Amino acid sequence: MPSKLTGRRKIIDGKMTRRLSDQARVVRKADAIHDNPRLLREIAFYPEHDKRKETAAYQAVHRELTRKRDLPCLICGVRNSTLKKKSENRYGARAMETHHHVIEWALANAVDLSKFNKAILPNLAARHPENPVYKKRFSQQQLLAWVDHSPDNLWVLCDVHHRAQYVGVHEISYPIWGPQALLRADFLAHVDRELASVKAETAARAAKKRAKSAARTAKARRAR
Repeated sequence: MPSKLTGRRKIIDGKMTRRLSDQARVVRKADAIHDNPRLLREIAFYPEHDKRKETAAYQAVHRELTRKRDLPCLICGVRNSTLKKKSENRYGARAMETHHHVIEWALANAVDLSKFNKAILPNLAARHPENPVYKKRFSQQQLLAWVDHSPDNLWVLCDVHHRAQYVGVHEISYPIWGPQALLRADFLAHVDRELASVKAETAARAAKKRAKSAARTAKARRAR
């Protein structure tokens, strides 16, 4: 008859085997997710334009989208009304912003009006048949106003997915930015861990660089 100790040992061994098996599955899943670090060299050309100053029309539309309609961030779903709820603001966003997604505001003065009327306006008319504005060709002034504050040129995003490093639309390429809203929870968790590690390493290198610079400065002062 087996002893109680032997029975407990089998239970412990069984639990350990299952735990190791579960860990192995996690490791295999993580190994199957490949990161692909890339250095994208980009040169942005902007025409001469006034310093960015929010127009009254833009402010009104921004308030309409982010506060009155309380639209969610296209990526993470946080709203102005849920910014203070940690359970619904997993990225720690601090503000809701609006992104000029068809034509960037700074590029408005470089847009060819005839090309806009030929390529963009028909698509807008098809998407918004109820809007009479799109039934006639735009004037230059209409184009500039549309770029500045049309809801059809504005996406509601949280400040993180608008401008933050590694996840903001202004910081990464669109093929990587766009699908973020659709990724599985386990995949997102892996990405979050990897990005946290990268940020920690970057911060450590920056701190080390600052320390070396401070040491050189102190040494130079002592040598005077």
